[in-house]
Amino acid sequence: MKKLLLILFLCATPLQAQTDLLEQALSGFGLDSSTVGYRPLSTWTTSDRSDPFRLHYFDQLLARPLKIPNFTREMLWRYNLWLEADSANFPRPTLAKIRPLSGLIMNSARNLGHDVGKYGFDYTPRITTDEPLLDAVRDLYTEAGRDMGDNIVYPLPTQDWSDIAGKFRKQIAALPADLQQSLARIVAAIREAGRWRAKSLAGIDPAQYRHIYSSTTLEESQCDAHTFDQTVYDAAVAFDGASASWGAMQLAQAVEKELPLLRRLAGDYVCDIPTPAGRIVLAGRDTDVHAAPDCALLIDFGGDDLYVGPAGASSPDLPVSVLIDVAGDDQYRCEYSDMPAQGAGVLGIGMLIDLAGDDHYMAHTFAQGCGRFGVGVLYDESGTDEYRSEGFAQGAGMYGIGVLFDRTGDDDYRTVYYAQGYGFSRGLGLLVDAAGNDRYVADDIELTHVGDETPKHNESDAQGYGAGRRGDHTDGHNMSGGLGILHDLHGDDSYSAGVFAQGSGYWYGYGVLSDEEGDDVYRGVFFNLGAAAHFAIGVLFDNKGNDRSDLVMTLGFGTAHDCSAAFYIDADGDDSYTMSEGDDRACSLGSSLNNSFSLFANIRGNDHYAPVGNALGYAMARRAGEWAQLAPTTGLFFDIGGTDEYVHAQAGEGKSWTQQNDREFGLGGYGIDIDGGLIRFERE
Repeated sequence: MKKLLLILFLCATPLQAQTDLLEQALSGFGLDSSTVGYRPLSTWTTSDRSDPFRLHYFDQLLARPLKIPNFTREMLWRYNLWLEADSANFPRPTLAKIRPLSGLIMNSARNLGHDVGKYGFDYTPRITTDEPLLDAVRDLYTEAGRDMGDNIVYPLPTQDWSDIAGKFRKQIAALPADLQQSLARIVAAIREAGRWRAKSLAGIDPAQYRHIYSSTTLEESQCDAHTFDQTVYDAAVAFDGASASWGAMQLAQAVEKELPLLRRLAGDYVCDIPTPAGRIVLAGRDTDVHAAPDCALLIDFGGDDLYVGPAGASSPDLPVSVLIDVAGDDQYRCEYSDMPAQGAGVLGIGMLIDLAGDDHYMAHTFAQGCGRFGVGVLYDESGTDEYRSEGFAQGAGMYGIGVLFDRTGDDDYRTVYYAQGYGFSRGLGLLVDAAGNDRYVADDIELTHVGDETPKHNESDAQGYGAGRRGDHTDGHNMSGGLGILHDLHGDDSYSAGVFAQGSGYWYGYGVLSDEEGDDVYRGVFFNLGAAAHFAIGVLFDNKGNDRSDLVMTLGFGTAHDCSAAFYIDADGDDSYTMSEGDDRACSLGSSLNNSFSLFANIRGNDHYAPVGNALGYAMARRAGEWAQLAPTTGLFFDIGGTDEYVHAQAGEGKSWTQQNDREFGLGGYGIDIDGGLIRFERE
């Protein structure tokens, strides 16, 4: 039995008597929820629908686009369960025991189709009682098939490597017993995560790890697809994302359980223990400089610290890396091109957790919550923070999961491309900011990443963007896109980007931007603000606040092109929609092109609309026959409630209008401004 999500403007009329505006609009074109959408036949000369990278639910959503709003909201709701940490919301006790970071990874894995953690889990590593930390270190040696006795880990001629166990014991003895136990549990979890990392890469030749680690050929050739890397492609097919996700989920839960104790015991402890899995380092509350490319575990208990290079990042030689900074205003700097850093899981699992302070993160690429053949997490719990990167960062997933979670503070996020909730093939990128007045910028001033759409702007591919590799016009290696999510829960925020951003999708990709509340400002250029092109899905939700949005050029505000689906839904507030540099070719505000479905809805508020060109419920397509029947082109605009202003020839306060109604070409373009009514979206 189908359930329904209601988006409505409440008025004096009883709910049962209110008009379903969506049903009314579709029926005017002879359509309903089962006949809109893209339902291709195998005889059509269209893209390969059997590539191994497709999101498992994608084709069903594209065929029944009225399921997309509910499906998207449910994804966001499942993330919110752990972000808000209300155990009353969990139907099972084991689910309530999952900590936020682990919950974010788990839901991301499930959104990629990995059937992990369905009924919850509670992982606490086992440790010994007499010498728990020393035994956990010894287990790392045993796991690597090495003897901790006199075995040299790092062949430094100035070091005396005799009686290694005795030297380790001497360092450990200076630590409180409960801290030793806590560290032992983290080390044991790192060892277990390393095992799952090995399983995830079992189908990939280890001789190719370094090539895969540094290559970006497939990701960088999304639209043009002029270059192809067979080694990376084969590795992407072979990568076991479920194993990597499960290892990261367990590690995150184990680490999160220890954070309260690490805060309580923060002191001037110093420890440096080499192991085959990487160094285990403790630093006290002084101001320190860390260069830590080989640390499996680095904990700094305080001070305004500087981290240089790949802190909290995995590599071919470092399967798992965890960095925990307990307190201080810290700086994280990695200026090397293509060097993963700051919560990067590239061919492994990388986590950076900063618990307090106003922090500055600066990296080039593959950083700040980036997963590529692995899982990467950056968690900043408090403070006013700055994030800087070139690309592949700030919640970016490619054949893996990348998560950036900032809990509180007025934060500033800046990048150029492939970032801020970016999902490439078999990948999920998630940027979550739970509180604060935040600024998201994908730079469009200095033109360093110009794409195919326009020479005047950067191609951002950011801020809730999912995309794949389009190979139908070159070598034929199509790679369906991933899922990119930018989810901001509270605050007055601003979003600025170039081309392809802000809840947009490309080539079987799925992009989502969700802003729960606040007076927000949006600036996008082309395929922005709830847009999709070439078999893709784009969604933008803004739930509360008085917002100002400018689509600089064209194609946005709930606009889809070429067998795609796009939604822009604003649930409240007095909002403004403008197009500062648009022309007569522009399309926006519920416009649909070439066998797509588009919907714009603004619920409540006194709104201002000043679009250019084709807008406010417009449809255009070139194909008739079966294409018109099985993939109709539908563009819908709804404004429900408020006193609104339109700078447009057809639209107006209290009016309805039809811009297209052509059965031969399957065109349906419709708009309405009305005081009351409801919209029902489909839900199984």
